[in-house]
Amino acid sequence: MSLAANGRSESTSLLLSSGGSSPESEQAEIDAIRGATELVRGGTAADLYVVASSTALMHGATEETKCDDAEETKEHSRLSACGRARILLRSHGPYAYVRGLSAAFGAQYVAIVVAEYGMNQGLGLRLVSAARSYYLLDRVGMTSSEYGHLSGFIHIPWQLKSLFGLLSDTVSINGLHRTPFLVLAGVVGLCSSALLAILPVAAVSHGVAACLLLGTNWNVAMADVMVDATVAQRAKQRPELAADMQALCWASLGSFGVPAALISGVLLSHFGPRLLFSVAAIAATSIVFPAAAGWLGEKRAAHARSAPFTAVRRRCAEVFGDPIKRRVAAAALLVGAYSVSLGLLQVSLGSGHPLLAGSLTAGGNLALCLSLYALLRAVDGCLARAIVYAFLQNALCPSSSVLFEWSHAPTGDASASSDHRCFSAEQCTNVTHGAELPCGWARARGAPCLSPLFYSLVQVAGSAALVSGTALYTACFQAVAYRKIIGTTQLLLVAVNMLDLVWVSRLNLRIGLPDAAFLFTDEIVADVVERLNAMPFFIYAAKLCPPTVEGSMFALFMGLSNFGSASGSYLGSALLRLLGGVRPPAFARLQEYIVLRSLMRIIPVLLVPALVPRGSPRDTAREMGAGAAITGDEESVPDGEEHASSSYGGALGKKHKADV
Repeated sequence: MSLAANGRSESTSLLLSSGGSSPESEQAEIDAIRGATELVRGGTAADLYVVASSTALMHGATEETKCDDAEETKEHSRLSACGRARILLRSHGPYAYVRGLSAAFGAQYVAIVVAEYGMNQGLGLRLVSAARSYYLLDRVGMTSSEYGHLSGFIHIPWQLKSLFGLLSDTVSINGLHRTPFLVLAGVVGLCSSALLAILPVAAVSHGVAACLLLGTNWNVAMADVMVDATVAQRAKQRPELAADMQALCWASLGSFGVPAALISGVLLSHFGPRLLFSVAAIAATSIVFPAAAGWLGEKRAAHARSAPFTAVRRRCAEVFGDPIKRRVAAAALLVGAYSVSLGLLQVSLGSGHPLLAGSLTAGGNLALCLSLYALLRAVDGCLARAIVYAFLQNALCPSSSVLFEWSHAPTGDASASSDHRCFSAEQCTNVTHGAELPCGWARARGAPCLSPLFYSLVQVAGSAALVSGTALYTACFQAVAYRKIIGTTQLLLVAVNMLDLVWVSRLNLRIGLPDAAFLFTDEIVADVVERLNAMPFFIYAAKLCPPTVEGSMFALFMGLSNFGSASGSYLGSALLRLLGGVRPPAFARLQEYIVLRSLMRIIPVLLVPALVPRGSPRDTAREMGAGAAITGDEESVPDGEEHASSSYGGALGKKHKADV
């Protein structure tokens, strides 16, 4: 339903669990920022509101941190983020804001942060995402089922972000931990996007296309982790500027992301996907050369050249010597290895042997859930159950691009494509070369034939709807129990998904509702409900992160959620093949697919009572049922709470400072 990326603002949600302005919570706030910056993904300016609202919640937990006139007279280091930004923008404007950050961290460092979040993510990733479906479906000639097998594979880098962080923390190249990996990410993105732009379609097999698109995601995901790590380091050096750095990151995303979303439709309509890949290749260079020139400001580690393996062994000992860190690292390695293996399985066997691939996927998913629970149950039972739900919530819900394939019009450069589905009868008279499907078949059958420009506007509307959903949740639903809000919104998503039947059956036209009005309304409603469903997950995931591994644990939560979405696309492809393919021009059994896809969204509702933590966002981790490893509890279980303790993973007692 939603055209917006899943969990787009999850990187800010860790901030919600560490609110407060007391000295005891200062380190927890820094750790929260470190964990949040591990997860920043491509977004739009609309997403900046999500960060702003999350930061306001973090700094507004007590009366002393509200953004009022009295606070503006305090010294700068004690002002809240909104108070500092308000004073700065009121008196000097954005230029002075950037100049202030440049004075604190260096103009070159600020520039490379803007290049990564603005050019590489906001512009480059947005254009690649907009071009991908048109390229694979219309140029390469994939079906929606084949596209589903590749979709999870090309997003594997997003599931490996926690491993990228662990790798760069542990391994240095010529004494540098971040810069070489940032350069590598940019080079991979440059080469992948450039090859997508210049290779003739005849030379691009399904496997080649999958590898090149995986490279574009590798570029952004790895670079994101490297820059985020440096942002976190500077947040610890200058904690009073931590929120300002986050604002810079997200403002850069929005400043480039919204124009990119708007112009992508125009460029696709007139020039096709190749031009978008070319611009994305240029965007990737924006991080390669500055990183190679040392703009990241990374200092070379002492004695790194003479004893690199000693440093690696020391860092590995730090991770694997602590039982909690060891289990979290093992869980991250397990998820990474399984996601890569499953992606390769789907690419190699998904199309030719769908039954075998589907059986192995189902068995592998079950084994993954059991293994994760066994690994993390020793840390905390509540945490173990929540991490399993993070994966299953999306993995059990099929998704595919079949509705896009049915409804979209090819890009405007029709001469480069054999797809003339939306040609009129007059246009078809000028078509001389043959094609697999008859000219004008979509228009003749009454398909919507929605233009790339229209779909780009729908994406912008979806981003605005995500902001509205976030505002609605923060205003009205923070006191609602996790289980209640997640279960209710999941059932609402079943009903919202069923609305596609109205569109596919063309009932909307019979009642006088145009396709454009229906799709805009459907997109807005779906994204608002999805945000209401996702916000509780972001919050309790942040609250359940054990001390000292907040960043890695939160990254694991979000990686599993993304991996669940990838598994959902594999399930969607299997469902399409079970129904006979649901291929053009007839798209036979498309309505049956919609019904089955929608009804399967009920399955996660059945898991909510067993896997989702109790309590609400206003409760501490202890009140949610977490044990000593999460709360820092050293006291015995009070009388009458033994049952809750056994059910939710350990003894309960005093709160840890991260729960303040």
